[in-house]
Amino acid sequence: MHSSDPQLDAVIAATRHIPESNFTAYRGGYPQEISTALIDAVFSIQAKYDSATPGKGVRNRVQVFRSAHPDVVNSLSALVDLGVERLVQIMGSGKTGRRLKAGAVLEAAAGYAALGVDSADDFRSLDPVTVRPIYTNVQGLGYVTFEYFTMLLGIPGVKTDIMVKRFIAEALSSAGLENVDAKRTRQLVEEAHFATCLGKDLTHFEHAIWLSQSRPSKD
Repeated sequence: MHSSDPQLDAVIAATRHIPESNFTAYRGGYPQEISTALIDAVFSIQAKYDSATPGKGVRNRVQVFRSAHPDVVNSLSALVDLGVERLVQIMGSGKTGRRLKAGAVLEAAAGYAALGVDSADDFRSLDPVTVRPIYTNVQGLGYVTFEYFTMLLGIPGVKTDIMVKRFIAEALSSAGLENVDAKRTRQLVEEAHFATCLGKDLTHFEHAIWLSQSRPSKD
């Protein structure tokens, strides 16, 4: 089916070159683990996510956190009680916005706890417009990783990070079109998913795009 939008046509054409296996590769988030989702989202900022070395990479460290503190994974108040030092021990001393990521995590957690949000279900029961500023007002945290945080909680979305933006830029460039801003990038991903029905949901579709950029030479 041909759309009347050259930008969308270009993106749809580019998705046809993504390996089919990418569309089922999403490993799922943490829909019943709000603390885990928050830690993963913040520590993934400009960091190596996967690593073959145990104890290295964000994902491996997140799994250590889950194993060590199963009572904390779905309780933001328990995460606050865990403290910065323990979180640094597990997740490392990475920084965002010139501050420890662990500190940013706990500030966001405390903000949500003060609102009465402790669990993943508590979070999903509220309007995103209400809960977004608590995250984005924390120094070092922004809209892109807020969306990733919500995606990890099972809310379909698009993380318009460098990989996704690069995919859209390359798709448009190959069709002789100008690049677009982050808002339009997100819109094009949504529209392409709707048009192609590739992937179980928007998150699976977005992850397929992300994978195609992060490791384009192999699945």
